[in-house]
Amino acid sequence: MPRAKSQSRESLLDNALNAFWKIGYHVISMGDLVRETGVSRAGIYADFGGKQDLFHASLDRYQETVVTPAFAPVEASGTGIDGIETYLCNLLTRFELAGGFGRGCLVGNTLTQIPEIDVETRAKLQAHCDRLTDGFRHALTNENGPRGPLTQPEIDDLARYTMISVQGLWSYSRLTNDATVLRAYSDTLIAVLKSRLRGSLQ
Repeated sequence: MPRAKSQSRESLLDNALNAFWKIGYHVISMGDLVRETGVSRAGIYADFGGKQDLFHASLDRYQETVVTPAFAPVEASGTGIDGIETYLCNLLTRFELAGGFGRGCLVGNTLTQIPEIDVETRAKLQAHCDRLTDGFRHALTNENGPRGPLTQPEIDDLARYTMISVQGLWSYSRLTNDATVLRAYSDTLIAVLKSRLRGSLQ
């Protein structure tokens, strides 16, 4: 029987999110989604128009349930470089507790799979990257202060550099179970930020 629309839409999204994250948006089939969610094709189509619509809703769910709590130290009012360091440390600790070989970032994983013509999906992925950049810009601007060493364009460049670096870090976490390698990279990134904003490697 198709899944009744009265059943939990959030439960379907959570299971679909995990399926997209584990298998990958480009390669996952509707059959995979039926198997991974326990919901029939008809049940999925009752709430969503197809795989793309379900993935877009899963990306929204990812922002709500994964990104928002993880990124909170960076987006907190008044935070600086220490907030970025806390964010990285928390996720690396989670990586260690899981035994390595992380799932990476759902957005980062998907970026390599999206064709140029898939404009709607690309826009949602860009929105995630923009959120990270904005968060890092917020923290770095606070660290810089009103009379800091960097201009606003330099802060903008450093925020984008941090976003791209973090995306690369989570992508590489799918290849290694050695947390020391990831922590060394994280430490280097934080040292670069401190050097730019505090004037010396700390």
